[in-house]
Amino acid sequence: MTGLAYKHHILHVGDVAVPDIVQSTGTPVYIYDLAEVTRRVSAYRTAFPDAVIAYACKANANPGLLSHLATLGCGADVVSGYELQRALAAGIPPDKIVMNGNAKSAWEINLAVRVGVRAINLDAREEIPRVGEIAAAQDKRVPVALRINPGLDPDTHPHLRVGAPGSHFGIPPEDVIPAAQEVIRHPHLRLVGFHIHAGSQFLHLEDLEAVAAVAAEWVRRLRAQGFPVQEINLGGGLGIDYEGHSNLTPKHVASLWRPYLTGLDVSLIVEPGRWLVAPAGILVVRVVQVKRAWGRIFVAVDGGMNALLRPALYAARHRILPVVEGEPTLVVDVVGPNCESADVLGRDYSLPPVRSGDLLAILDVGAYGRSMANTYNARPLPPEVIVQGGRWRVT
Repeated sequence: MTGLAYKHHILHVGDVAVPDIVQSTGTPVYIYDLAEVTRRVSAYRTAFPDAVIAYACKANANPGLLSHLATLGCGADVVSGYELQRALAAGIPPDKIVMNGNAKSAWEINLAVRVGVRAINLDAREEIPRVGEIAAAQDKRVPVALRINPGLDPDTHPHLRVGAPGSHFGIPPEDVIPAAQEVIRHPHLRLVGFHIHAGSQFLHLEDLEAVAAVAAEWVRRLRAQGFPVQEINLGGGLGIDYEGHSNLTPKHVASLWRPYLTGLDVSLIVEPGRWLVAPAGILVVRVVQVKRAWGRIFVAVDGGMNALLRPALYAARHRILPVVEGEPTLVVDVVGPNCESADVLGRDYSLPPVRSGDLLAILDVGAYGRSMANTYNARPLPPEVIVQGGRWRVT
């Protein structure tokens, strides 16, 4: 996170001192640096100048963040009608919005058809008549794309392999041609192309290369049988290194994809989420108590799996910094306040001596922090703060 720095030993986000924010909001609280988001969108725009950058709203659907992305010219990838409503309210035009999801309700399909999204990505053959019936009821011819499950097995957490064999997402390869035929025959559906999203949090270029390779093959196969392929949506997937070591960028991905996409004569959609917003956000928590037991030091804080579910769900490890800079001399376990053994934000962290009342910042929570937050143990959802131009506001 470029805008995160110590100044006079106090952690700042975008030139705003974290304690100044916390004094008004309390803890836990999410803080997002919009300047970091701008830098990252610019990197994607430079790497893919002609593509629709459809931000994956599931990463973080904060209204202020979405409005900022809209001003930067981003589209949206939505997986629910509620995300669609937020994207529209933020000013993202419907022709830059793609509708995903494996269990779209009639209400969600109706909304997508009515507002005229760029494409509804069909997750199953069984979805074709459902979308077609609603399109017919509105007397519209609706653009749709086939979400193809490519059967890839990338090197990421098993929960994030949505394009792997056996996944409940997407149309399996053997059903793609029959599905395309069914769409072509429907008078109220218009096939515009296909969508491939193999998963997320990819840190190895070969996994991203496999997506482009299989996409190019499907362009050729579908066109060989006479099906129109005007655009391809290659989803997201570019990960971040939560330990802060990897330097993979959209430029690396674009260079890798170029040989596969050159000459295909298709429009391109990409759906970055995590890479755009995760490093722009921190979660600030307050130390409740420091407990010594079983030969360990447990630092208990006021926000745990209710505010950041990823460590419990994915065994994810986020960097943790003290808000007041100090020399790390202790090895501690940082645990949350919820009544679950899984409520551990991280084990074996090196921190300076901390005491009750001190503040800690958990890094890279701009994606899948607040969007996965919950009210377990009846705890309220933490507030969200946006920092921009040396000022901050709750949004």
